[in-house]
Amino acid sequence: MAAEDFKSLLQVSPALTNELLSEALTDWFKEPVTFTHWEYVGDTGKGDSYMSEVIRIKINGDANGTSKLVQVVLKNIPKNMCRRLTYRSEEFFGNEINFYQKVIPKLLEFQATKNIADPFTGFTKLFLAYSDGLNDFICLEDANVESFGTHTLRQEGIDYDHCKVIMKTLAQFHAISFAMRDQNPELLNRLSDAVFNTYYDIYYDPRLRDWYKRFWKRICGIAIDAVEKEYPNSIYLEKVKEFAVPERYEDMIRAVRDKSNAVMCHGDSWTNNFLFKYEENRPVDAKIIDFQLTRYASPVLDVVLFIYACTDQVLREKYYDELLQYYYEVLSARIRELGTDPDRVYSRETFMEEVKKYSYFGLAFSFESTPLIVLAPEDAVNMNMEGDKELDIEDFWQVPPFKTKEGRLREANNVVHCVDRGYI
Repeated sequence: MAAEDFKSLLQVSPALTNELLSEALTDWFKEPVTFTHWEYVGDTGKGDSYMSEVIRIKINGDANGTSKLVQVVLKNIPKNMCRRLTYRSEEFFGNEINFYQKVIPKLLEFQATKNIADPFTGFTKLFLAYSDGLNDFICLEDANVESFGTHTLRQEGIDYDHCKVIMKTLAQFHAISFAMRDQNPELLNRLSDAVFNTYYDIYYDPRLRDWYKRFWKRICGIAIDAVEKEYPNSIYLEKVKEFAVPERYEDMIRAVRDKSNAVMCHGDSWTNNFLFKYEENRPVDAKIIDFQLTRYASPVLDVVLFIYACTDQVLREKYYDELLQYYYEVLSARIRELGTDPDRVYSRETFMEEVKKYSYFGLAFSFESTPLIVLAPEDAVNMNMEGDKELDIEDFWQVPPFKTKEGRLREANNVVHCVDRGYI
């Protein structure tokens, strides 16, 4: 690219004007700053994003002769109309932008009124966002500058230390909603209106049956094949065949619509959506990214999705109960710090009842996530599409059966765990 090309970001989105960038820089640095140019830092890995196009850049400005810059992750809605319509990118962008502009600021304001020694900061800060359904983009501060990075071994599953950091981050995030629900329910209700699933869900909803049904059939077949090959003629094969049926989508809808103990949930809590900070090669902190599937539902949906998408059977056999206990200990302690009695708003008994009730949700989601997680980068789904018409996601998201025994066991053992625990 010529030097002149770096003086504007209009090629990314027509809405990314220099004037808008100058305003964002001014807001960010709390002084007048004029956008001057941008620098390319890098792309994300192949297969890391299906709903958007993502690059890392530095946005530079001038503040009365002093250079200013902020490094951001810039996500923009796909330019290809077929991809945009097929993956419903407009809805996902709108949901995430609403979360950053309307939800998280109020959650943080509420938290700030309390005397919290270790407040929740497990998210990346919004620099700039825009949504009109055509030119949507979202710029988030690049957490790499704070030494947060991705976990590189997603295909093998994550270890106990990473699990604890994730459980702590999710618990602290969920706790704010529980306390707000107790102390200011009207405000939480208004915040829930900002995310899609107050009236319908962005992923599990009657209006999306036709959008999802062919793909659901494919991933159910992959799960059944994995169990059949690794546990032939077993109770696990019998149970997965009973479970992996079209009607299961209705159970997913019921799960996301249950507001009995609803909080602001991430909605897509698998390994790639957490960034970690390390000290002496051990994770000590985490940030949650990608809030496109944010919903207002039971916190258990985030917990069980994480467990079945990100852990393997060896870790669960050793630490499953301990990790659930740790999550609830952090959650209840933080709810109490925020001024609410956790035993009254979400007791340990209620939490464990919901784990038993909704673990199937994590298993069903793993039918989709596990094949994608174990794919080698070179085998990632090709996102190049042609045309300007909406098509069936099954025509493009053609996830293949597991190629290896390790991949099959990763999924089959999710079924084993749910059966052995009496969840399905």
